[in-house]
Amino acid sequence: MNELTTRTNLSALNDQQRKAVLSNKKRVLVLAGAGSGKTNTLLQKINYLINDEQADSSSILAITFTKNAANEMIDRMILSADKTGYYKQFTETTGITQKQLGEERKKMLQKYAWLNQITMKTFHSLCYQIMRNDGVHVFDNKFKIVPKTNEDASEYIGNTAPETESEIIQKVTIELSKNKMFLIDLKRYILDYFVDYIHKDVDKGEFRPEGKFFTTLKGDKVRSKSEQFIADWLFRNNIDYQYEPNVQIEHKNFHPDFFIPSANLYVEHVSNLSYPTFYKEMEFKSAGIPCVKTFDKATHNSAVFNQVLDNVIKGRISTDLSSATVLHYHEEFACFKKELNKFYRSVLDVKAQIRNSNKSIEDIADQASKSKHERVRLFYQVAIPIIKEYDAYCTNKSYLDFDGLIEYALKLFKEQPTVRQRYQNQFKYLMVDEFQDVNNKQVEFLKYLVNQESQLFCVGDDWQSIYGFRGSEIDYIVNFKEHFKQPEIITLNLNYRSTDHIVKASNEIIKKNKFQVPKNISAVKKGGAKIEVNYAEVEGETESFIYEKIQKHLEEGINAEDILVLFRRTAMKKELQEKLFKSGVKVQFKTIHGAKGLEAKVVFVLGLNSAPGGFPDPWMQDKIYHVIKKTEFDTLLEEERRLFYVALTRAKSHLYLMSQKGCVSEFVKDIPKDLIHVEESLQTGIEIKIPICTKCEAILEEHFKFCPECGKSIEKSIAIENIPKLNEFDLTKKKVALIPLKYKEPLDAIVTKARETNARAYESWTREEDSILTMSYNKFSIPELCDIFGRSKGGIKSRLIELNLEKR
Repeated sequence: MNELTTRTNLSALNDQQRKAVLSNKKRVLVLAGAGSGKTNTLLQKINYLINDEQADSSSILAITFTKNAANEMIDRMILSADKTGYYKQFTETTGITQKQLGEERKKMLQKYAWLNQITMKTFHSLCYQIMRNDGVHVFDNKFKIVPKTNEDASEYIGNTAPETESEIIQKVTIELSKNKMFLIDLKRYILDYFVDYIHKDVDKGEFRPEGKFFTTLKGDKVRSKSEQFIADWLFRNNIDYQYEPNVQIEHKNFHPDFFIPSANLYVEHVSNLSYPTFYKEMEFKSAGIPCVKTFDKATHNSAVFNQVLDNVIKGRISTDLSSATVLHYHEEFACFKKELNKFYRSVLDVKAQIRNSNKSIEDIADQASKSKHERVRLFYQVAIPIIKEYDAYCTNKSYLDFDGLIEYALKLFKEQPTVRQRYQNQFKYLMVDEFQDVNNKQVEFLKYLVNQESQLFCVGDDWQSIYGFRGSEIDYIVNFKEHFKQPEIITLNLNYRSTDHIVKASNEIIKKNKFQVPKNISAVKKGGAKIEVNYAEVEGETESFIYEKIQKHLEEGINAEDILVLFRRTAMKKELQEKLFKSGVKVQFKTIHGAKGLEAKVVFVLGLNSAPGGFPDPWMQDKIYHVIKKTEFDTLLEEERRLFYVALTRAKSHLYLMSQKGCVSEFVKDIPKDLIHVEESLQTGIEIKIPICTKCEAILEEHFKFCPECGKSIEKSIAIENIPKLNEFDLTKKKVALIPLKYKEPLDAIVTKARETNARAYESWTREEDSILTMSYNKFSIPELCDIFGRSKGGIKSRLIELNLEKR
């Protein structure tokens, strides 16, 4: 159909957007760059299908990834349908709650019946509806949803389980811990890898005579893994012991490794790194004190060492050891709850990744058991039983978590062809937003949902694929042609959001990635401010820089809601947020992941340094996750670069990057220099030369014949000091923060108090400051000089007198 004859008004769309809307291909991928109007294109596609193709509203399915995105899509459809302007006015009313907005949204949908029949849902809510209607074939269709957090339950009120994922994980672990051996394995893993972090000190070896770094099941600290093995064996067998007790023999102190009171026995464990024990053994023997030796080489085989300990210890104990030690979960982990919660988070991550992979839990367990690394083997040894018990618990209770929704909906489509065909016949047009974020199960689900007659219309940007840690597979969008036959691929290459410098910088950054679909994105907005980079030199400089820039933009009339501070890790924002809040600045703080889809006039990106915890930070380089999905460092780094691209493209007008001098992030270095604003430094303006005395460095005026300080002849003592080039703008705008503060003297209460008002109170004047003051004192008022130099009025006046620039 010619666009001039369409009933839908497409005049506001550019050529590529119109091409996407008018396409009648069965498989379409719209590669939409950041800020290219993808949501508008998708909504116009829906309007076009209904208005011009006469499609039944109920035959259209639009899938998004988040509830907010789905609601935004619905709101925009309502706004386009509501010619009265009422809904626009309502949504822009200050003070309305999300609940009120939701209620009004429902009323408006009921008003426009054709709009209400369009299915706009997240993957999860769509699968929820399918399982409610037809899930009886594969599960209990009266199931309850298990939320990840209590906040996730709002969408499914009345059908939500009373416990979250993490609460169920803990509950089944407590039940498993009634098995003594499981509890001991779990505690040993927590102690080794979340308390002692033994995997991070591999180079130090397993024996550390310089200190006690290994935690036993009893809670003691010992010097080696083999000593830990002995202590744990004693604990498991309910044998009390003392570690390194003080033994005095003829006024000499000895510290054998273990003393077992019930056997009146000392145990000395010997390794090739142990201190010599000959003298100690001789003293023990002469004193008639029973002492046995165990050897490190025997610990290399746990079965052998267990037998050794049975032989040398158990036979010497007269009490009955037949009753096993009773261990209790809450008692054993009372001091390690924080570490245990970290372990649970890892288990939940692994559970989700297994669900979203194409591997069974049995395959994962088998692969993990063959790992060369003890840490990996032991993790899955305790994690797999927990995950299996979690699944069994949920099935028994008729619970489904979010991953379970799609898993069982997929199972339903596989096993019930008539049900699958019914949904295929209903949904003739499938729209998928943010297609770059799909995972294996979601793509498999889509392939079951479409047939040869369906139109699959996918919108996404491979440059914004940032959820690999959740299981998303960028390959589905990069190699779309391999997964869906004979598609049409259309690129939206105009950025309407950001200025030219920001778009060019983001383009250059992302071009470094090898695994991508090449695109040439250009900005509609030409010109604008260049990107500013703050290279912090001293503590607190980043906070000061951000504070000053925010104040500047607020004075210019930019609203606080239009200023966004982004960070890679939560740890980056805490101190900054507290300091800004104390200063009265209250600015949007978001993780970059959480900011996806947002935009702001002013954006700050924190932590762009190469130090540990900086950005990039390819965190999933962990062998535990490689059991499920192998990921190379370069692949992880590419996702980090896409994350940086997302951060840059949130900015509409002003972009500030926070880095550190001496450890600048490689991402900052990748931005072309001509796109970065260079501060007007002290190297601009007219060069000024000031005569000084070579002996005492006093400033001299041209008419002086003798130095007023030391009396030397000018001809012999004069030298020309090159003073940094200045202009009035530098002084009034930048102040003399250009000279770093150096508080070498101890700060007493008076000085500290004074510096709350004047930053340089009681600080010695430098030659550079004297030179600047000499040059500028007759151009500025005393209050202005106070502001420039960070000094009090008295301090400025007294220095002018000292420099003979004013009379006493």
